[in-house]
Amino acid sequence: CYLEDGASKGAWLNRSSIIFAGGDKWSVDPRVSISTLNKRDYSLQIQNVDVTDDGPYTCSVQTQHTPRTMQVHLTVQVPPKIYDISSDMTINEGTNVTLTCLATGKPEPSISWRHISPSAKPFENGQYLDIYGITR
Repeated sequence: CYLEDGASKGAWLNRSSIIFAGGDKWSVDPRVSISTLNKRDYSLQIQNVDVTDDGPYTCSVQTQHTPRTMQVHLTVQVPPKIYDISSDMTINEGTNVTLTCLATGKPEPSISWRHISPSAKPFENGQYLDIYGITR
């Protein structure tokens, strides 16, 4: 965010919460600070960004004439992580089985299944894989 000539104050907000007003920090979060590389620069810095930081941020600048606001949306991506997967199992030929693979992440992970063999047919994608009439 940039302060125009004659701008007396800037403010940063997240949703409806004030983070900074001028040089005064209103947030208790130690990860946020204001960068002022020069007189016009009024940039919000967030260290160690996490998914809870996702959302809209608004910079409001009070100029000599009228207030001016600009909004930016921060999207925080989280790598996929598998948190539940079926264990190894032994089953009888001709029976049915459901395999499970549950994962989190942002954007939501896409789960695909493959059988480890050169002549394997493709499976449906998704968290659960139903296999009917198991054969060797």
